[in-house]
Amino acid sequence: MNQIPLKPENERFTDEQWQAIFDQGDNLLVSASAGSGKTTVLVRRVIEKLKMGVNLDELLIVTFTEAAAREMKERIQEALQEAVNTESDPIRQQHFTKQLVLLPTANISTLHAFCLTVIRRYYYLIDIDPVFRMLTDETETILMKEDVWDELREAFYAENREEFFRLTMNFSNDRSDDGLTNLVFSLYEFARANPDPEEWLTKLSESYRLENGLADSDLYKTQLRPLILADMHQCVQLYEEMVQLAQEEGLEKMYDQVSGEKGQIQVIYEHLLQDQIPEAYSGLEALTFTTFKSSRKAELKERSAEVKELRDRAKKIIQQLGKNYFPVSPEQMEELTQKAYPLVKEMTKVTKAFMNGFSQRKREKGLLDFNDLEHFALQILTKKTDDTWLPSEASDHYRKQFKEVMVDEYQDVNQLQEAILYWLREPNETNGNMFMVGDVKQSIYSFRLADPSLFIQKYEAFSKTEGGRRIVLAENFRSRKEVLSFTNLVFEQIMDPVVGQISYDDAAKLVLGFPDFPETEQFEPEILIYEKEQEETTIELPVDDILEDKTEGELFMTGLKIRQLIDEKFMIYDKKMKKNRPIEYRDIVLLTPTKKNNLTILEIFKTFDIPLEMNDAQNYFQATEIRTMVSLLQLIDNPYQDIPLASVLRSPIVGLIEPELARIRLADRSHTYYEAVLAYQAEHTDELADKLNHFGEQLEIWRELARRSSITDLLWSIYYQTGYLEYVAGLPAGAQRQANLYALVDRAKSYEKSSFRGLYQFVRFIEKMQEKDKDLAEPVLASVDNAVRVMTIHASKGLEFPVVFLLDMTKQFNLQDLRKRYAFEEKLGAGIRYMDPDTRVLYDTLPYQAIKLAKQNKLLSEEMRKLYVGLTRAEQKLFIVGSYKNKEETLKIWSEVANQTSLVLEPSTRLKGKGSLLNWIGYSLMRHPKMKEYAEDTTVHNQLGQSESRFSITWMKQQDIVENRQSLASETKKELESVKVDQTPLQESLKARLAYSYPYKASTQTTSYQSVSEIKRLFEDPDDTSDSKLVWENNEKRRYNQQFRYTQDTLAEPKFLQKSQKISAASIGTATHYLLQLLPLEMPTSDSIRSLLEELVAKRLVDEKVAKKIDLSGILWFYQTDLGKRLVQHSELVKREQPFSMLLSADQVFDQYPNEDDELLIHGIVDGYIEFPEFIELYDFKTDYISNGENQAEIEKIVQKYQGQLNLYKKALSEALDKPVTNVYLILLGAKKIINLNK
Repeated sequence: MNQIPLKPENERFTDEQWQAIFDQGDNLLVSASAGSGKTTVLVRRVIEKLKMGVNLDELLIVTFTEAAAREMKERIQEALQEAVNTESDPIRQQHFTKQLVLLPTANISTLHAFCLTVIRRYYYLIDIDPVFRMLTDETETILMKEDVWDELREAFYAENREEFFRLTMNFSNDRSDDGLTNLVFSLYEFARANPDPEEWLTKLSESYRLENGLADSDLYKTQLRPLILADMHQCVQLYEEMVQLAQEEGLEKMYDQVSGEKGQIQVIYEHLLQDQIPEAYSGLEALTFTTFKSSRKAELKERSAEVKELRDRAKKIIQQLGKNYFPVSPEQMEELTQKAYPLVKEMTKVTKAFMNGFSQRKREKGLLDFNDLEHFALQILTKKTDDTWLPSEASDHYRKQFKEVMVDEYQDVNQLQEAILYWLREPNETNGNMFMVGDVKQSIYSFRLADPSLFIQKYEAFSKTEGGRRIVLAENFRSRKEVLSFTNLVFEQIMDPVVGQISYDDAAKLVLGFPDFPETEQFEPEILIYEKEQEETTIELPVDDILEDKTEGELFMTGLKIRQLIDEKFMIYDKKMKKNRPIEYRDIVLLTPTKKNNLTILEIFKTFDIPLEMNDAQNYFQATEIRTMVSLLQLIDNPYQDIPLASVLRSPIVGLIEPELARIRLADRSHTYYEAVLAYQAEHTDELADKLNHFGEQLEIWRELARRSSITDLLWSIYYQTGYLEYVAGLPAGAQRQANLYALVDRAKSYEKSSFRGLYQFVRFIEKMQEKDKDLAEPVLASVDNAVRVMTIHASKGLEFPVVFLLDMTKQFNLQDLRKRYAFEEKLGAGIRYMDPDTRVLYDTLPYQAIKLAKQNKLLSEEMRKLYVGLTRAEQKLFIVGSYKNKEETLKIWSEVANQTSLVLEPSTRLKGKGSLLNWIGYSLMRHPKMKEYAEDTTVHNQLGQSESRFSITWMKQQDIVENRQSLASETKKELESVKVDQTPLQESLKARLAYSYPYKASTQTTSYQSVSEIKRLFEDPDDTSDSKLVWENNEKRRYNQQFRYTQDTLAEPKFLQKSQKISAASIGTATHYLLQLLPLEMPTSDSIRSLLEELVAKRLVDEKVAKKIDLSGILWFYQTDLGKRLVQHSELVKREQPFSMLLSADQVFDQYPNEDDELLIHGIVDGYIEFPEFIELYDFKTDYISNGENQAEIEKIVQKYQGQLNLYKKALSEALDKPVTNVYLILLGAKKIINLNK
């Protein structure tokens, strides 16, 4: 150990932090408890390294998340910038400046990111293509895995081997072989967390041989035997205590009974100590518990009750012993385990085949996933010579480069990552350069295959200075002493190496590090419990006040407490302001074990007017709008699906009601619902049939689009055609719903960037995600500024909040994984249940027993660590919320620990199968002196725990909640009524504001950019070619003082509201103009016109239905007129579809326009003109329907309609080309008439 500099007197760091910053020359493990400032220490250590002359590129700093890496870089940058600004030595200042330059490329990242750097630099050492793409999209990964597995499974079936069929039968059922699929995928993922997956898989079957019998197997000796002996030893101790108590005069019968049972149990214990398992099993089978012989004498009743309670506990231990360890005889267990051996061999063979097949598929496609990064990096860093692993040139390079390897959150590293770090650090233990910081009590990422045992091994070894040194940071600078002492009180009784995997000793206890919190009595942790079992009462509750389940009860309690804190202006200490202030919503967080109750939280907190900030408020695929769109996509892929079809028909996209759906089914009861729809369409002509016809036409369009376009285009088409995007915006939480729909497009786009294509695969992916109960996150909207935050305990790790509510703390531990037919463990391997092929009965094998128990212990240990994380998020006030059926029964359960003498509660208490986090807390509080206030009828013989710890427990029934809610509502109403302010000044101010007349209102009622088509209806014909004002049509005249816009939007009815879509006159006109534009200026014939139109339809430039409505005879007629022939004769002078723009003052366009300085930019497109050397002839086609071409009044009306528009064209052409427009022809194709508007 090097010489640590003396800590200045005014230095804020503790002695332990100071040591962690400066200690050198050895591997260091810093065990940093919650709130102990580990990140600050890590950053300061980096800066001190740089001050010693080390460069940033000579340090490897590994973080757990990218966000942590960014924060680390930001903190180092701030510290370096300060060092540059304050350093007086120019050489050192230059050195710090250099580090700022190196910072962007410094190796401060996640381990995955560093592995990617290694691969890109040394790819040639393992012969992989340097041009690869990261497989980051879960969609692509899942589909690729399933494709590989489908091919592989078919190949295995084709081999027709008995071993594979037996394996399939053992893990699947009569309906499907999904059980085998899940097994292979799970085993593959688990194996890949090991440095050598192939070797790990190969060794799995070894524990099934049992060549030297059950007692001599490693699994029994290392896993089962210690647990069995521990339980039996506890049982013997209980009987010794019983015998002592039963020696009192008058309890002779009881004494004889318990002494006899003790002798039997002692014999069984001796057999187990000598590994005589068959004899022990026989003893357990023969052991019976007769009726307890208690004393009827009043003075002996209490002693009898004590003995009975101890005996009941011993009986439970014996019963669990038989259930957990001896479900069958030792001989049967050996036989079953050996029978499972070929199954395990086949299981590893199939998993290896899948692992290699998936790896090959990724290699073919040039893809790497995150796990590949680690495995390839490890391959690059090592080389094998004569079965010995040695460092490669890459490892030598990095070992020379890195003066120190720093690892944050070391408790979350797995075996594979540990192996990578080994080949990067200094191999000489006496001169170690590893700096590891973390807290094993906060290791809660087992689902990512984190292995906290790596931390624990070093924690124990380094305490003896074997291979390194250990530094413990116990001082907590985050929380008040009430939070810390409560956390210590709980964990010193429930956490030890058996459950929790580490001792919660004096070194692990939290120590107050921030003493500046003001002293007050109101910050004791509060436990809020909803009592589900209701008392009989004559009071009839309003329907709205009846609570449906325990979740609602807990949430209403929480909502009432939050309103109380806010309304009473509960004071908290602000560390930045350094003074007390009233609590705000943003100071509060609700921490939940899972997200499943988030929707209920939203609904209930709305009733309290409590603003919430919540991500993932509901499952993405369960959102109504997404379910509707997924159903529609399924329907487009295959319309013969009843449920998606009914869902879409009932949705706002079609808008049918239940009776209409029933009428459709009556049209055809025996076939699919789609066939019933077709039958109804064929048999009826009513409004329902029109809706179905319209939807059917649209569905065919989408199906065609799906075949030839991307899913992204398809979704946008659906949104546009149905107006569904706009529809959901009008629903509650409309912004979130729209964001969900946009996210579906983004996810489709991401999917199509992968190697998979097509609607079928996309729909299949979504269905697979739903089948496996997986989901995608909802897109996150902007956060609310002042709101109560809601998040999971996992998401809260590393964060802190002034006030914390831990919700759903009576949720039973999730032990679903223990009910599967298989279990995996890093060191113990794989355990499977064996199915007898004749009886189809499942039996536990020895490895399964051992691994299941080890896994159960690990799961419960992680639940315990989750509780630690939850409790230590609180800075000042902690609330723990749960629910029980009955108060008395709950206190009775908790009081089971009342006579336990050890500080740490017995393992059997903590390992209960139906346990919960609040049960653990209840057990740990039961022996506290304060519990006398809450359990008056319970006798506690051993009062343990910290007497300075304070807490309170509140029990509430439904009636209590209703009364509190009514009281809250009443107080709110009174408060509002008490606020009587003279509203007259405000009313006068509002009246003045409402009466205000904006002087430039006319400018707001039209746009400065106008098309001729927009304003054409406003005009009459100006006087010849003069520039006199354009006046309004009499029937549409709009005066300035009438509060209308000068031009009105002609918005079409949204398509999702239209009953049917008819071909509009505008569509026909547009298509006709397009045809005339492209028609060659040579004498056309009927065939040439029709041929061009068919070509436009074939190219999808003109809709087929619209094309049928075009009057081809009118076009042919025009080219036979003098004007038509003149166009053909002077084709080189003809200009068609010519755009123009011109600037006019607004008062030239509108009569009585008040703002003289306003100008309008008029734009339009001229159908055509002939530009002769001296003059211009203008023409314009119109396709208006005219019932009688000889009706002069109808012709005049058409002329009046377009006179102003053509005058604008005439004016624009004349000014642009500086020539007179001598003729203006209005060509009415429907009436086959040409009118010269200049005549």
